Amino acid sequence: MKSTLSRFSVIFISILFCSVLGFSQDQIFLRSGEKIDARVIEVTPEFIKYKSKANPEGPLYSKKITDVLLITYANGTTEVYEVEKVVSASTKNKNDTAMIINSHSLALNFVPLLYQQLELDYQYLFPNRVIGISFPITYVMNPGITRSLNEFALLWSAGSDLKFYFDGQKSVSFYVGFGFDVGQAESISYYTEEIVEYDEFTGLTYPGYNYVNEDVTNNFYSLSGILGVEINPTKFLSMDIGGRISGRSHFLDKYYNSYPYYEESPSTRLDLIIRPLMRLRVRF
Repeated sequence: MKSTLSRFSVIFISILFCSVLGFSQDQIFLRSGEKIDARVIEVTPEFIKYKSKANPEGPLYSKKITDVLLITYANGTTEVYEVEKVVSASTKNKNDTAMIINSHSLALNFVPLLYQQLELDYQYLFPNRVIGISFPITYVMNPGITRSLNEFALLWSAGSDLKFYFDGQKSVSFYVGFGFDVGQAESISYYTEEIVEYDEFTGLTYPGYNYVNEDVTNNFYSLSGILGVEINPTKFLSMDIGGRISGRSHFLDKYYNSYPYYEESPSTRLDLIIRPLMRLRVRF
């Protein structure tokens, strides 16, 4: 009899031990004062996921981490969730999440307006939100106001830019890219014109020179490097701040005034232009 009782005790203790191992009891204390006996499965920046003690094989439940005061685990450790840390972690996780914004947008660059230049830009974001293509168009109302280092003044330009966003579209998105565009610029040509002067007193003629400044139109194409950041407060509106450095190749000079010994002459000249970007972008 004693042997049978001892054997039964060993079996009972073994079953109890296996049950404890199979379901370790944790305790979740909510800020409302409620206590939940459970087994914690996962802790994320936003939720505590657990299973009920009464039904360990049942559904998976979750509580917002902002509602949890502390968790006491079966191994005796305790995790306390302070309000400041919980809110900070939740905010950080929200900011790191990619934004779902509209793919199409129109933008106006405010900086060229200071020089009487109108620059508009249409942009399309590909579905992955990592690559965007845009088509900027610039028209100059008064080309004489600004000139590049080589005395070229922009008349108009049109082209396309390809942008690469480092982490996709977020509240703050950094990008790099390159662009290609064509257009026309205006420059000033200086030359001397040989003339014949007449002296009324002596009645003699002698050669002279007249110094002429002449406007020239230059067709060009350019390659650009682009760097900037887009600030997206909403999915409908953003601010694009950055700059572009363009190397322009002028491949044809055409003089406004036609002289017998001046004709259209093809030539190749290079210049460098730096253009700041401050665009207000409306998405749709």
